[in-house]
Amino acid sequence: MLPVLASHKGFLVSLTLGLGVALAGCGDAGPSGPGERTATAEADLFANDVTACNYFVGKGLTNFQAAGIVGNLDQESGVNPSSVQAGGPGRGIAQWSVGGRWDTDSNDNAVAYASKQGQSVLSLQLQLDFIWYELTTFSGYGLGSLKGATNVTDATVVFETDFEGCGQCDQTTRISYAQGVLPSCEASAAIPYGAQFVGQSFPLATTTLTMTAGEVIPSYIELKNTGTKTWDSNTHLGTTQPRDRKSVFADGTWLADNRPAGVKGTVAPGGTYKFTFDLAAPTKAGSYDEFFGVVEDGVAWFSDPGQGGPPDNDLEVKITVVAAKPPADAGAVDDDAGKTAGDGGAIDDDAGKTSDDAGGIGSPTGHDAGGVHAVGTDAGDGVGNSDAPGSGSSSGCTVGVARGAATPGAGVGLGILFVLGGFARGRRRGRLTRSPG
Repeated sequence: MLPVLASHKGFLVSLTLGLGVALAGCGDAGPSGPGERTATAEADLFANDVTACNYFVGKGLTNFQAAGIVGNLDQESGVNPSSVQAGGPGRGIAQWSVGGRWDTDSNDNAVAYASKQGQSVLSLQLQLDFIWYELTTFSGYGLGSLKGATNVTDATVVFETDFEGCGQCDQTTRISYAQGVLPSCEASAAIPYGAQFVGQSFPLATTTLTMTAGEVIPSYIELKNTGTKTWDSNTHLGTTQPRDRKSVFADGTWLADNRPAGVKGTVAPGGTYKFTFDLAAPTKAGSYDEFFGVVEDGVAWFSDPGQGGPPDNDLEVKITVVAAKPPADAGAVDDDAGKTAGDGGAIDDDAGKTSDDAGGIGSPTGHDAGGVHAVGTDAGDGVGNSDAPGSGSSSGCTVGVARGAATPGAGVGLGILFVLGGFARGRRRGRLTRSPG
Protein backbone atom coordinates (compact mmCIF):
# COMPACT_ATOMS: atom_id res chain seq x y z
CA MET A 1 0.00 0.00 0.00
CA LEU A 2 1.39 3.39 -0.89
CA PRO A 3 1.51 5.87 1.99
CA VAL A 4 -1.22 8.43 2.64
CA LEU A 5 -0.77 11.59 4.68
CA ALA A 6 -3.28 12.08 7.44
CA SER A 7 -3.76 14.21 10.49
CA HIS A 8 -4.66 12.41 13.68
CA LYS A 9 -6.69 15.12 15.40
CA GLY A 10 -3.86 17.52 16.10
CA PHE A 11 -0.65 15.80 15.10
CA LEU A 12 0.76 14.79 11.73
CA VAL A 13 0.95 11.12 10.98
CA SER A 14 4.42 10.31 9.64
CA LEU A 15 5.04 7.91 6.80
CA THR A 16 7.23 4.90 6.30
CA LEU A 17 7.82 2.94 3.14
CA GLY A 18 8.60 -0.71 3.00
CA LEU A 19 8.19 -3.90 1.12
CA GLY A 20 6.40 -6.98 2.27
CA VAL A 21 4.20 -9.84 1.27
CA ALA A 22 0.44 -9.28 1.69
CA LEU A 23 -1.37 -12.08 3.42
CA ALA A 24 -5.03 -12.95 2.97
CA GLY A 25 -7.77 -14.64 4.92
CA CYS A 26 -9.69 -15.74 1.79
CA GLY A 27 -7.29 -15.54 -1.10
CA ASP A 28 -7.37 -11.75 -1.38
CA ALA A 29 -4.16 -9.82 -1.83
CA GLY A 30 -5.18 -8.06 1.36
CA PRO A 31 -6.42 -4.55 1.96
CA SER A 32 -3.00 -3.38 3.02
CA GLY A 33 0.12 -3.22 0.93
CA PRO A 34 3.84 -2.65 1.37
CA GLY A 35 3.56 0.72 3.08
CA GLU A 36 1.58 1.69 6.16
CA ARG A 37 0.75 4.94 7.86
CA THR A 38 2.47 5.26 11.17
CA ALA A 39 2.21 7.67 14.06
CA THR A 40 4.89 8.95 16.36
CA ALA A 41 2.56 9.90 19.16
CA GLU A 42 -0.96 9.29 20.45
CA ALA A 43 -2.68 12.50 21.40
CA ASP A 44 -6.30 12.26 20.46
CA LEU A 45 -8.87 10.11 18.75
CA PHE A 46 -10.04 9.96 15.16
CA ALA A 47 -13.58 11.23 14.64
CA ASN A 48 -15.17 7.79 14.27
CA ASP A 49 -13.09 5.88 16.84
CA VAL A 50 -15.68 5.76 19.63
CA THR A 51 -18.56 5.00 17.24
CA ALA A 52 -16.64 2.09 15.73
CA CYS A 53 -15.46 0.75 19.10
CA ASN A 54 -18.96 0.90 20.55
CA TYR A 55 -20.31 -0.88 17.47
CA PHE A 56 -18.18 -3.95 18.13
CA VAL A 57 -18.91 -3.86 21.88
CA GLY A 58 -22.56 -3.91 20.86
CA LYS A 59 -21.87 -7.13 18.92
CA GLY A 60 -20.73 -8.84 22.10
CA LEU A 61 -16.97 -8.23 22.11
CA THR A 62 -15.20 -6.88 25.17
CA ASN A 63 -14.07 -3.28 25.11
CA PHE A 64 -10.42 -4.25 24.62
CA GLN A 65 -11.26 -6.68 21.79
CA ALA A 66 -13.24 -3.92 20.09
CA ALA A 67 -10.40 -1.46 20.69
CA GLY A 68 -7.99 -3.91 19.03
CA ILE A 69 -10.08 -3.76 15.85
CA VAL A 70 -10.26 0.04 15.93
CA GLY A 71 -6.49 0.37 16.47
CA ASN A 72 -6.02 -1.46 13.17
CA LEU A 73 -8.65 0.67 11.40
CA ASP A 74 -6.91 3.82 12.67
CA GLN A 75 -3.70 2.63 11.04
CA GLU A 76 -5.43 1.68 7.81
CA SER A 77 -7.63 4.72 7.22
CA GLY A 78 -8.27 6.78 10.34
CA VAL A 79 -11.70 5.04 10.29
CA ASN A 80 -12.65 7.14 7.26
CA PRO A 81 -15.14 5.27 5.02
CA SER A 82 -14.17 7.43 2.02
CA SER A 83 -10.45 6.74 2.38
CA VAL A 84 -8.62 5.91 -0.86
CA GLN A 85 -5.07 4.58 -0.90
CA ALA A 86 -2.83 6.98 -2.82
CA GLY A 87 -1.75 5.15 -5.94
CA GLY A 88 -3.02 1.84 -4.60
CA PRO A 89 -6.09 -0.40 -4.46
CA GLY A 90 -7.08 0.18 -0.81
CA ARG A 91 -10.57 1.54 -0.11
CA GLY A 92 -12.63 2.27 2.99
CA ILE A 93 -11.96 1.92 6.71
CA ALA A 94 -10.18 -1.44 6.35
CA GLN A 95 -8.57 -0.57 3.01
CA TRP A 96 -10.15 -3.49 1.15
CA SER A 97 -8.51 -3.99 -2.26
CA VAL A 98 -10.08 -3.02 -5.58
CA GLY A 99 -10.03 -6.21 -7.63
CA GLY A 100 -10.52 -8.23 -4.45
CA ARG A 101 -12.54 -7.81 -1.28
CA TRP A 102 -13.69 -4.31 -2.23
CA ASP A 103 -15.54 -5.18 -5.44
CA THR A 104 -14.67 -8.58 -6.93
CA ASP A 105 -14.32 -11.58 -4.58
CA SER A 106 -17.25 -13.97 -4.77
CA ASN A 107 -19.61 -13.60 -1.78
CA ASP A 108 -17.00 -11.42 -0.09
CA ASN A 109 -16.82 -7.92 -1.49
CA ALA A 110 -18.03 -4.65 -0.01
CA VAL A 111 -19.71 -3.33 -3.15
CA ALA A 112 -21.93 -6.40 -3.61
CA TYR A 113 -22.72 -6.48 0.12
CA ALA A 114 -23.77 -2.83 0.05
CA SER A 115 -26.03 -3.47 -2.93
CA LYS A 116 -27.78 -6.33 -1.11
CA GLN A 117 -28.28 -4.16 1.95
CA GLY A 118 -29.58 -1.23 -0.09
CA GLN A 119 -26.96 1.10 1.37
CA SER A 120 -24.06 3.16 0.10
CA VAL A 121 -20.74 1.36 0.13
CA LEU A 122 -19.20 4.60 1.42
CA SER A 123 -21.34 4.55 4.56
CA LEU A 124 -19.51 4.05 7.85
CA GLN A 125 -22.38 1.91 9.11
CA LEU A 126 -22.25 -0.28 6.01
CA GLN A 127 -18.51 -0.81 6.28
CA LEU A 128 -18.72 -1.70 9.98
CA ASP A 129 -21.49 -4.15 9.11
CA PHE A 130 -19.32 -5.63 6.35
CA ILE A 131 -16.43 -6.21 8.76
CA TRP A 132 -18.79 -8.05 11.08
CA TYR A 133 -20.20 -10.01 8.12
CA GLU A 134 -16.71 -11.13 7.15
CA LEU A 135 -15.76 -12.02 10.73
CA THR A 136 -18.89 -14.09 11.29
CA THR A 137 -19.00 -15.71 7.81
CA PHE A 138 -15.39 -16.70 7.10
CA SER A 139 -13.49 -18.50 9.86
CA GLY A 140 -10.16 -17.51 8.37
CA TYR A 141 -10.67 -13.89 9.46
CA GLY A 142 -10.03 -14.86 13.08
CA LEU A 143 -13.17 -14.09 15.08
CA GLY A 144 -12.55 -17.12 17.28
CA SER A 145 -9.01 -16.04 18.07
CA LEU A 146 -10.17 -12.46 18.64
CA LYS A 147 -12.75 -13.60 21.19
CA GLY A 148 -10.01 -15.59 22.93
CA ALA A 149 -7.79 -12.51 23.40
CA THR A 150 -7.55 -11.32 26.99
CA ASN A 151 -5.97 -7.91 26.51
CA VAL A 152 -5.86 -5.07 24.00
CA THR A 153 -2.39 -5.94 22.67
CA ASP A 154 -3.30 -9.52 21.81
CA ALA A 155 -6.58 -8.44 20.26
CA THR A 156 -4.78 -5.91 18.06
CA VAL A 157 -2.27 -8.48 16.83
CA VAL A 158 -4.95 -11.09 16.10
CA PHE A 159 -6.98 -8.70 13.94
CA GLU A 160 -3.85 -7.43 12.21
CA THR A 161 -2.73 -10.96 11.35
CA ASP A 162 -5.97 -12.71 10.47
CA PHE A 163 -8.17 -9.94 9.10
CA GLU A 164 -5.90 -7.24 7.69
CA GLY A 165 -3.15 -9.51 6.42
CA CYS A 166 -0.91 -6.50 6.06
CA GLY A 167 2.66 -6.44 4.82
CA GLN A 168 4.80 -4.10 6.90
CA CYS A 169 2.15 -3.49 9.50
CA ASP A 170 3.91 -1.24 12.03
CA GLN A 171 2.38 -3.28 14.80
CA THR A 172 3.59 -0.93 17.51
CA THR A 173 1.54 1.96 16.13
CA ARG A 174 -1.57 -0.20 15.78
CA ILE A 175 -1.31 -1.21 19.43
CA SER A 176 -0.76 2.41 20.40
CA TYR A 177 -3.94 3.44 18.61
CA ALA A 178 -5.90 0.63 20.28
CA GLN A 179 -4.66 1.62 23.72
CA GLY A 180 -5.62 5.20 23.01
CA VAL A 181 -9.24 4.40 22.17
CA LEU A 182 -9.72 1.83 24.94
CA PRO A 183 -10.63 4.25 27.79
CA SER A 184 -13.33 5.94 25.71
CA CYS A 185 -14.68 2.63 24.53
CA GLU A 186 -14.69 1.30 28.08
CA ALA A 187 -16.43 4.39 29.45
CA SER A 188 -19.19 4.12 26.89
CA ALA A 189 -19.55 0.37 26.64
CA ALA A 190 -23.21 0.89 27.44
CA ILE A 191 -24.28 3.29 24.69
CA PRO A 192 -27.15 5.56 25.76
CA TYR A 193 -28.13 6.85 22.32
CA GLY A 194 -27.46 5.01 19.10
CA ALA A 195 -29.22 4.36 15.79
CA GLN A 196 -28.62 1.95 12.94
CA PHE A 197 -29.78 2.54 9.36
CA VAL A 198 -32.63 0.30 8.20
CA GLY A 199 -33.91 1.93 5.02
CA GLN A 200 -35.06 5.08 3.25
CA SER A 201 -37.57 6.00 0.54
CA PHE A 202 -35.20 8.01 -1.67
CA PRO A 203 -32.08 6.79 -3.52
CA LEU A 204 -28.78 6.27 -1.74
CA ALA A 205 -26.25 9.08 -2.09
CA THR A 206 -24.49 7.13 -4.85
CA THR A 207 -27.51 7.95 -7.04
CA THR A 208 -28.78 11.49 -7.53
CA LEU A 209 -32.48 12.18 -6.97
CA THR A 210 -33.92 14.51 -9.63
CA MET A 211 -36.78 16.81 -8.64
CA THR A 212 -38.68 19.53 -10.49
CA ALA A 213 -38.73 22.98 -8.92
CA GLY A 214 -41.69 23.13 -6.54
CA GLU A 215 -42.19 19.35 -6.53
CA VAL A 216 -43.00 17.63 -3.22
CA ILE A 217 -41.95 14.02 -2.53
CA PRO A 218 -43.18 12.21 0.61
CA SER A 219 -40.11 10.60 2.24
CA TYR A 220 -38.86 8.63 5.22
CA ILE A 221 -35.72 7.38 6.92
CA GLU A 222 -36.10 4.22 9.01
CA LEU A 223 -33.70 3.64 11.91
CA LYS A 224 -33.19 1.03 14.63
CA ASN A 225 -32.65 2.00 18.26
CA THR A 226 -29.26 0.44 19.14
CA GLY A 227 -28.77 2.36 22.41
CA THR A 228 -29.91 1.66 25.93
CA LYS A 229 -32.24 4.66 26.14
CA THR A 230 -35.83 4.63 24.92
CA TRP A 231 -36.57 7.16 22.20
CA ASP A 232 -39.31 9.66 23.01
CA SER A 233 -40.83 12.93 21.79
CA ASN A 234 -37.42 14.64 22.11
CA THR A 235 -35.81 12.19 19.66
CA HIS A 236 -35.62 14.04 16.36
CA LEU A 237 -34.16 13.74 12.92
CA GLY A 238 -32.05 16.88 12.44
CA THR A 239 -30.05 18.52 9.68
CA THR A 240 -26.26 18.18 9.78
CA GLN A 241 -23.18 19.29 7.84
CA PRO A 242 -23.38 21.63 9.68
CA ARG A 243 -25.73 20.72 12.48
CA ASP A 244 -29.02 22.61 12.66
CA ARG A 245 -28.59 23.86 9.11
CA LYS A 246 -31.73 25.44 7.63
CA SER A 247 -32.82 23.20 4.79
CA VAL A 248 -34.29 24.61 1.58
CA PHE A 249 -36.32 21.39 1.26
CA ALA A 250 -38.37 22.02 4.41
CA ASP A 251 -42.14 22.38 4.18
CA GLY A 252 -45.14 22.25 6.50
CA THR A 253 -44.58 18.57 7.34
CA TRP A 254 -41.29 19.45 9.10
CA LEU A 255 -41.19 20.27 12.79
CA ALA A 256 -38.85 23.13 11.89
CA ASP A 257 -36.58 23.99 8.97
CA ASN A 258 -33.78 22.07 10.74
CA ARG A 259 -35.91 19.23 12.14
CA PRO A 260 -37.59 17.08 9.46
CA ALA A 261 -39.36 14.74 11.88
CA GLY A 262 -39.55 13.36 15.41
CA VAL A 263 -40.67 10.28 17.26
CA LYS A 264 -44.36 10.03 18.09
CA GLY A 265 -44.76 7.87 21.15
CA THR A 266 -41.75 5.80 22.26
CA VAL A 267 -39.26 3.40 20.68
CA ALA A 268 -37.64 0.88 23.02
CA PRO A 269 -34.07 -0.40 22.48
CA GLY A 270 -34.09 -2.81 19.57
CA GLY A 271 -37.19 -1.22 18.02
CA THR A 272 -37.37 0.59 14.67
CA TYR A 273 -39.02 3.85 13.65
CA LYS A 274 -39.79 5.62 10.37
CA PHE A 275 -39.08 9.35 10.47
CA THR A 276 -41.53 10.60 7.82
CA PHE A 277 -41.37 14.02 6.16
CA ASP A 278 -41.66 15.72 2.76
CA LEU A 279 -38.85 16.81 0.50
CA ALA A 280 -40.19 20.03 -1.06
CA ALA A 281 -37.94 21.20 -3.89
CA PRO A 282 -37.04 24.91 -3.93
CA THR A 283 -37.87 27.07 -6.94
CA LYS A 284 -34.19 27.61 -7.72
CA ALA A 285 -32.66 24.93 -9.93
CA GLY A 286 -29.32 23.47 -8.90
CA SER A 287 -27.51 20.63 -7.11
CA TYR A 288 -28.02 20.06 -3.40
CA ASP A 289 -26.52 17.73 -0.78
CA GLU A 290 -28.74 17.08 2.23
CA PHE A 291 -27.39 15.44 5.42
CA PHE A 292 -29.33 14.23 8.46
CA GLY A 293 -28.50 12.94 11.92
CA VAL A 294 -30.37 11.92 15.05
CA VAL A 295 -30.52 14.09 18.15
CA GLU A 296 -32.03 13.74 21.59
CA ASP A 297 -32.83 17.44 21.92
CA GLY A 298 -31.60 18.88 25.19
CA VAL A 299 -29.29 15.87 25.77
CA ALA A 300 -26.93 14.86 22.92
CA TRP A 301 -26.51 14.18 19.23
CA PHE A 302 -26.24 10.47 18.52
CA SER A 303 -22.96 11.18 16.71
CA ASP A 304 -21.32 12.74 19.79
CA PRO A 305 -18.37 10.89 21.41
CA GLY A 306 -19.72 8.20 23.68
CA GLN A 307 -22.93 7.76 21.66
CA GLY A 308 -23.70 5.20 18.97
CA GLY A 309 -24.12 7.30 15.84
CA PRO A 310 -24.82 7.46 12.96
CA PRO A 311 -22.11 10.01 12.05
CA ASP A 312 -23.20 13.44 10.81
CA ASN A 313 -22.24 12.62 7.20
CA ASP A 314 -23.87 9.19 7.02
CA LEU A 315 -27.55 9.85 6.24
CA GLU A 316 -27.32 11.69 2.93
CA VAL A 317 -29.38 12.43 -0.16
CA LYS A 318 -28.04 14.13 -3.29
CA ILE A 319 -30.69 16.11 -5.17
CA THR A 320 -30.69 17.87 -8.54
CA VAL A 321 -33.52 20.38 -8.96
CA VAL A 322 -34.50 21.20 -12.55
CA ALA A 323 -36.66 24.10 -13.70
CA ALA A 324 -40.36 23.42 -14.17
CA LYS A 325 -41.64 23.34 -17.77
CA PRO A 326 -44.41 25.74 -18.87
CA PRO A 327 -47.86 24.12 -18.73
CA ALA A 328 -48.46 22.38 -22.06
CA ASP A 329 -52.27 22.90 -21.83
CA ALA A 330 -51.95 26.67 -22.14
CA GLY A 331 -50.58 26.37 -25.66
CA ALA A 332 -53.16 23.77 -26.55
CA VAL A 333 -55.93 26.15 -25.48
CA ASP A 334 -54.50 28.81 -27.79
CA ASP A 335 -54.47 26.27 -30.60
CA ASP A 336 -58.04 25.34 -29.83
CA ALA A 337 -58.98 29.02 -29.84
CA GLY A 338 -57.29 29.39 -33.19
CA LYS A 339 -59.14 26.41 -34.52
CA THR A 340 -62.39 27.95 -33.31
CA ALA A 341 -61.56 31.11 -35.23
CA GLY A 342 -60.91 28.93 -38.25
CA ASP A 343 -64.31 27.33 -37.80
CA GLY A 344 -65.77 30.81 -37.70
CA GLY A 345 -64.14 31.49 -41.01
CA ALA A 346 -65.65 28.35 -42.41
CA ILE A 347 -69.02 29.57 -41.23
CA ASP A 348 -68.39 32.87 -43.02
CA ASP A 349 -67.67 30.91 -46.18
CA ASP A 350 -70.93 29.04 -45.73
CA ALA A 351 -72.73 32.35 -45.36
CA GLY A 352 -71.13 33.50 -48.57
CA LYS A 353 -72.30 30.36 -50.29
CA THR A 354 -75.75 31.12 -49.05
CA SER A 355 -75.51 34.51 -50.77
CA ASP A 356 -74.43 32.81 -53.97
CA ASP A 357 -77.36 30.48 -53.71
CA ALA A 358 -79.69 33.41 -53.22
CA GLY A 359 -78.24 35.10 -56.23
CA GLY A 360 -78.55 31.91 -58.21
CA ILE A 361 -82.14 31.62 -57.27
CA GLY A 362 -82.80 35.23 -58.20
CA SER A 363 -81.21 34.87 -61.60
CA PRO A 364 -83.19 31.93 -62.88
CA THR A 365 -86.36 33.40 -61.46
CA GLY A 366 -85.79 36.62 -63.28
CA HIS A 367 -85.06 34.85 -66.53
CA ASP A 368 -88.01 32.61 -66.10
CA ALA A 369 -90.25 35.57 -65.45
CA GLY A 370 -88.80 37.32 -68.42
CA GLY A 371 -89.30 34.20 -70.42
CA VAL A 372 -92.92 34.20 -69.45
CA HIS A 373 -93.28 37.81 -70.58
CA ALA A 374 -91.84 36.80 -73.91
CA VAL A 375 -94.31 33.97 -74.12
CA GLY A 376 -97.12 36.35 -73.29
CA THR A 377 -96.07 38.64 -76.13
CA ASP A 378 -95.87 35.81 -78.58
CA ALA A 379 -99.19 34.47 -77.38
CA GLY A 380 -100.72 37.83 -78.01
CA ASP A 381 -100.41 37.54 -81.82
CA GLY A 382 -103.25 39.51 -83.40
CA VAL A 383 -104.10 41.04 -80.04
CA GLY A 384 -101.25 43.55 -79.52
CA ASN A 385 -99.48 44.42 -76.31
CA SER A 386 -102.59 44.16 -74.27
CA ASP A 387 -101.38 40.65 -73.27
CA ALA A 388 -99.48 42.13 -70.29
CA PRO A 389 -100.14 40.44 -66.95
CA GLY A 390 -103.43 41.36 -65.40
CA SER A 391 -104.92 42.45 -68.77
CA GLY A 392 -107.57 39.80 -68.59
CA SER A 393 -106.27 37.91 -71.65
CA SER A 394 -105.62 34.26 -71.51
CA SER A 395 -101.93 34.83 -72.08
CA GLY A 396 -101.94 37.25 -69.15
CA CYS A 397 -103.48 34.56 -67.00
CA THR A 398 -100.89 32.19 -68.26
CA VAL A 399 -98.16 34.58 -67.24
CA GLY A 400 -99.69 34.79 -63.80
CA VAL A 401 -99.61 31.05 -63.53
CA ALA A 402 -96.03 30.93 -64.78
CA ARG A 403 -94.92 33.47 -62.19
CA GLY A 404 -96.55 31.41 -59.49
CA ALA A 405 -94.71 28.28 -60.61
CA ALA A 406 -92.78 26.54 -57.89
CA THR A 407 -89.50 26.28 -59.77
CA PRO A 408 -87.79 27.92 -62.73
CA GLY A 409 -87.88 24.64 -64.60
CA ALA A 410 -91.61 24.40 -64.26
CA GLY A 411 -92.02 27.95 -65.62
CA VAL A 412 -89.91 27.13 -68.65
CA GLY A 413 -91.89 23.99 -69.33
CA LEU A 414 -95.23 25.76 -69.06
CA GLY A 415 -93.95 28.61 -71.23
CA ILE A 416 -93.10 26.18 -73.99
CA LEU A 417 -96.51 24.61 -73.75
CA PHE A 418 -98.15 28.01 -73.89
CA VAL A 419 -96.18 28.93 -77.01
CA LEU A 420 -97.33 25.79 -78.70
CA GLY A 421 -100.85 26.48 -77.48
CA GLY A 422 -100.71 30.00 -78.90
CA PHE A 423 -99.76 28.68 -82.30
CA ALA A 424 -102.64 26.28 -82.08
CA ARG A 425 -105.09 28.97 -81.17
CA GLY A 426 -103.82 31.19 -83.93
CA ARG A 427 -104.32 28.43 -86.39
CA ARG A 428 -107.80 27.80 -85.12
CA ARG A 429 -108.59 31.51 -85.38
CA GLY A 430 -107.33 31.52 -88.96
CA ARG A 431 -109.61 28.78 -89.86
CA LEU A 432 -112.50 30.73 -88.51
CA THR A 433 -111.71 33.91 -90.48
CA ARG A 434 -111.20 31.90 -93.60
CA SER A 435 -114.54 30.15 -93.38
CA PRO A 436 -116.98 31.06 -96.24
CA GLY A 437 -119.31 33.78 -95.34
